[in-house]
Amino acid sequence: MNYRNLKCTVLLISLFLSAFALQSLAQGYQIKVHLDNLADSTIYLGYYYGDKQYAKDTLILDNKGNGTFTGNEPLDGGIYFVLLPGNLFFELVVDKYQKFSVSTKYNGNPGDLVKNLSSKDSPEMGLYLNYQQFMTRQSEKAIDIRDRLKLVLPENEKQKLNDSLQILHQQVKDKWNEIETRHPESLLASILKINKEVEVPEPPRDENGVIIDSMFQYKYYKAHYFDNINFSDERLLRTQFYHPKIDRYFERLIVPAPDTVIKESRMVLEKAKSNEEVFKYTLQMLFNKYNNSNIMGMDKAFVFFAENYYLNGNAPWADPDWLKKVEERVNEIKPNLIGIKAKDIKLLDPNDQFLSMYMINADYLVLFFYEPTCGHCKKTTPVMKKLSEKYWEKGVEVLGIYTQFDKEEWTNFIESQQLENWHNGWDPYNQSQFRLNYDIRSTPSIYLLDKNKNILGKRIDVETLELMLQDEFKKK
Repeated sequence: MNYRNLKCTVLLISLFLSAFALQSLAQGYQIKVHLDNLADSTIYLGYYYGDKQYAKDTLILDNKGNGTFTGNEPLDGGIYFVLLPGNLFFELVVDKYQKFSVSTKYNGNPGDLVKNLSSKDSPEMGLYLNYQQFMTRQSEKAIDIRDRLKLVLPENEKQKLNDSLQILHQQVKDKWNEIETRHPESLLASILKINKEVEVPEPPRDENGVIIDSMFQYKYYKAHYFDNINFSDERLLRTQFYHPKIDRYFERLIVPAPDTVIKESRMVLEKAKSNEEVFKYTLQMLFNKYNNSNIMGMDKAFVFFAENYYLNGNAPWADPDWLKKVEERVNEIKPNLIGIKAKDIKLLDPNDQFLSMYMINADYLVLFFYEPTCGHCKKTTPVMKKLSEKYWEKGVEVLGIYTQFDKEEWTNFIESQQLENWHNGWDPYNQSQFRLNYDIRSTPSIYLLDKNKNILGKRIDVETLELMLQDEFKKK
């Protein structure tokens, strides 16, 4: 290759790389910021994701308050915010238009940031800003009217003020409808819809005017709760609205019982399947919520999420090592879920005689796993003994299960605590697998079984055990 050809080749490569760089920049984001009264300061670009906030970019303004957030990759659509000194911030809509500018005045007043905010080159940001400023004006008018209503006024004046509030409310509804009609594909339209409350009709009445179904309005509200959520719009994940909307349903509208949680979760996840990212987030959200629940028996929901989504290939994003741990945990808790028949525990009693849990005939059987050197066990055992004596005539019996391997220690403990009226057993050869079947990770651990050996309660304290027994007695 001669020098001229080599020079042409180098030039072509340089042009190609330059074009590639320009193309990458064109596909990225460029948000110019101007802040009056804020020079030589560090500001941050952040975003919402679920119920959390994350930093995306940072810049230092020049001595005139100018700066530009830039990146080679486009930003995911959603609500972003610019964080300023003093924890003040204003929000941006970023979606299709990723090159635009915003300007406002910094004076330490958060309300003035939005009032003075302007934008160029982004219709999406312009639409959002117009709405924000409209709502600010409406809010100021409403506050003024409510302040005047606190005064002593003639009834006709109060009525006029209340009518004015209704007009403001209607103007907001009209604004929402206008945006949803004229800009149905915008992120703002999805945000407004997800924040719409269900309009519940009056309950039906009979011919005498008596309400037929006292639960009608609750059931209607619950049945239509998700009508205004666009589950196919993953931009909602990067706003502050999707997570609390879903969480509110599970916190306020359903009974926090495992079977109910499973039924409702299945329904919501089916809706979320319309978008892969929305489904992924919703599944992780519900899994974490009920995996960390303090409600007894909610590990049944954990098993449901694991077996129906994570362990059967419906969560391809999940890390294999993490999935292995989930599977191990399922195997540990599945044998002892609330409501299922407890597995038999075959033990030896202090006289080395065979003792089977299934052989104990009792209306209620308490399993008390303990070790004598455990501090909590020393405190709990006398309380458990007192409770067993209190309810013995009501058919409550206790199977005390020593979890260690020193027979002398065990028998001395039985004698010192006067537990001879209990069924006492141990597993010196570790053959019963009670640690695995009953998920014994610490002591004391208490289970309550019914006469058919179905699990009514697990890993409960003595106080909760007594409350559960009292509830059971009331059912008879």
